[in-house]
Amino acid sequence: MMIKILKKIKKVIIKIKNILRSSWYMHYFYQTELNENMILFDSKNGKDIGGNILRLAQELSDSQEYNDYKLYFSSNNYKKKQLRKILNFYRIRNAKIVKEAGFHHYRLLAKAKYLITDTTFPFEFIKKEGQIITNTWHGTPLKKMGKDIDNQAYTMGNVQKGFLVSDYLLYPSDYMKDIMIHAYCLDNLYKGKIICSGYPRNSVFFYPEMGKELRDRLGLKAKRLYAYMPTWRGIGEKVKAEDQICIIEEYLNQLDNILTDNEVFLVRLHPFVAKSIDYGNFRHISAFPEEYEPYDILNMVDCLVTDYSSVFFDFANSDKKIILFTYDKEAYFDDRGIYVELNDFPFPQVYNVSELIKELRIPKNYDDAEFKKIYCQYDRKDAASLICKHIIKGEKVLEETKITENGKDNILICCGGLAQNGLTTAFLNLLDHVDRDKRNYFVTFIKGDLRHDPLRVKQLPDWVGIVPISGFFGRTFLEVLATVLYFKKNRKNDWIIKYVDRYYSREYYKYYGCCDYKYVVHYSGYGEKLINLFLNASAKNILFVHSDMIKELEVRSNQHELTIKRAYAEYHKVVPISKGILEPTLKLGGNAANIQVVNNYHDYQSVIIKSKNDLKFDDNTISSVTINELNDILESDEKKFITIGRFSVEKGHKMLIDAFDKYYETKKAGYLIIIGSYGPLYNETLQYSQSLKSGERIIIIRYMSNPMPVLKKCDAFILSSLYEGMPFVVLEADTLKIPVISTNIPGPRGFMEEHHGYLVESSVDGIYKGLLAFSCGEVRAMNVDYEVYNQLAVSQFEDLFSENT
Repeated sequence: MMIKILKKIKKVIIKIKNILRSSWYMHYFYQTELNENMILFDSKNGKDIGGNILRLAQELSDSQEYNDYKLYFSSNNYKKKQLRKILNFYRIRNAKIVKEAGFHHYRLLAKAKYLITDTTFPFEFIKKEGQIITNTWHGTPLKKMGKDIDNQAYTMGNVQKGFLVSDYLLYPSDYMKDIMIHAYCLDNLYKGKIICSGYPRNSVFFYPEMGKELRDRLGLKAKRLYAYMPTWRGIGEKVKAEDQICIIEEYLNQLDNILTDNEVFLVRLHPFVAKSIDYGNFRHISAFPEEYEPYDILNMVDCLVTDYSSVFFDFANSDKKIILFTYDKEAYFDDRGIYVELNDFPFPQVYNVSELIKELRIPKNYDDAEFKKIYCQYDRKDAASLICKHIIKGEKVLEETKITENGKDNILICCGGLAQNGLTTAFLNLLDHVDRDKRNYFVTFIKGDLRHDPLRVKQLPDWVGIVPISGFFGRTFLEVLATVLYFKKNRKNDWIIKYVDRYYSREYYKYYGCCDYKYVVHYSGYGEKLINLFLNASAKNILFVHSDMIKELEVRSNQHELTIKRAYAEYHKVVPISKGILEPTLKLGGNAANIQVVNNYHDYQSVIIKSKNDLKFDDNTISSVTINELNDILESDEKKFITIGRFSVEKGHKMLIDAFDKYYETKKAGYLIIIGSYGPLYNETLQYSQSLKSGERIIIIRYMSNPMPVLKKCDAFILSSLYEGMPFVVLEADTLKIPVISTNIPGPRGFMEEHHGYLVESSVDGIYKGLLAFSCGEVRAMNVDYEVYNQLAVSQFEDLFSENT
């Protein structure tokens, strides 16, 4: 009990601290002027101070023309001493270290005119007008990045945002530039400038004499030196440290026993692995000296041993030998794809210690001129000097380029978490049929909504850009108070709205403000935060409505009424997906001028194809009958009624079950099949059906990715909902020539009436009468012409972007 209390107290303290920190940052964001002589560096979110960041800092410190500038470096708690040691060792003047994501760091983020990073900034960061941001990144990509990593694409939002807010992106080659632009969906979005000037950290390789001096200083002049820098095995939060430690220790032991006293094998491993290796056990192997920047060490060695690390792109500038030790190539590539096959590179590949030793003792015997031409294209000895002059002094000494735009309007669309449901199906159908010649489309979502199923992103067409966001951060005290009063207490006045809007307009600017979106479309129409975010967009906003929201507010209480009413009144366009829900939408918003009906596009051909697949349960399917029993039922001559919809109150499953129980009592025949996705009423629905006399005739199935083979073999589809928008499953049933019985509710009513469908009273007795009518041959399939239907749907959608509507 006490532990639970302490945990709750800890959570409250953390929450208060976050609010204080956010308020502190917002205070400086609004109240302070930029300091023209303040430069903030951030290397790997405070975990490092090397590479490009260190070389730029050296230039700013060593050159007299930057004496007036004060340099700041962010550092996490564990790296502060090490970073301070590096700054002192390299004599970086006018420098101060601040805690990453601490109060001082946030003050600097709001105050420093120049921000230089090789990764990105904290989630809360908002670019101030006048700030100059440079993103150097931290290596030429071999491994896939951003959107190209199937199960990690949803996490790329903060990195992408870091690029989009940058004034300058720095690349050492066109190869890298093209990959990064594609992988992070920067085409037609990025408004800053690209500088292909070479990497500052690579300049060291153009000074071989410095490497010789360092060898002498370290007492290694007479030795043959090798450097080993393997990449990290793991993706994102997936950690494999223990496996790597065992493997690397074994290889290092083998090497140490073979190397001679004239050879030194210098090793730099990922911190997760390095801290577990005891180099005191080796005679010929040691870690990189900590005080030196790793590339200074690389500049003095005779050969680099690596695997899939981007370091070999940089080291090639030295003209020294590179060996790829790829002992786990197949396993590694199962986890992470690459852009270029290793066999396309000129470097020798080895797979065990014997092969490695052999290659270490053979001089460089390959031609890498073409490799350097492609991957080291712009590297030069004076890169740091030129970049600082260009960015800090504003002297245009380097060539700038911009991403060429295609001239089309940019459309940003949100469809929630892309869960497997009818709404997502409608959205994907729409994307497949939009006019791509007219507009560029980008899909946005909150990262956390896809955390448990990252591969949902792969449902999107390849040509669609993605813009994940990290969530909602950074409220002032007044904004906290206003949002609590508005959302929790349902209070509304001018003061509350002022601060609610200030918060969401700032969040919109933070995530999307640096890009030119002509329209922002909230397709799912759900989620008070996203509705308010787009309500405060600087672009024209469009909000889709997929259900009778009056009933939603009454029955499910899953929406915020004040938000819904205000959004329906104020959005540029409010879009019911059927005429049937136009009336309740108008009633909530009271603005007839902004309402425009757009039917959902129906991909009827894919429904037909799916219906021809074999009946199959998924790994996570739960069914009250086995698949063989279900097959037998579907092949039987008895009448089979089916409904498909999530297990939630609005679907009216209990009412349908009661109606079927009454039907079965009369007919002593028939089956009812209920297939639902996830929903809160699954257990209750299953238990209730099994308690009835007809229970053995009611099949409850939880989750089927493809229920079409079941639907095809049923005799009638029953929509028993208490309220709906325009459920796709009605169209799917009709596509398969299955008669449809629907409750007479606003959403499907217009469609059913237009196409002569069968409507019944929304009650047990109404559905029961519908079942009897079907058994008497009074209910037939509507046989809608979906080519004509879809042509209208596409035309309606295109009209949303017409300036005349």
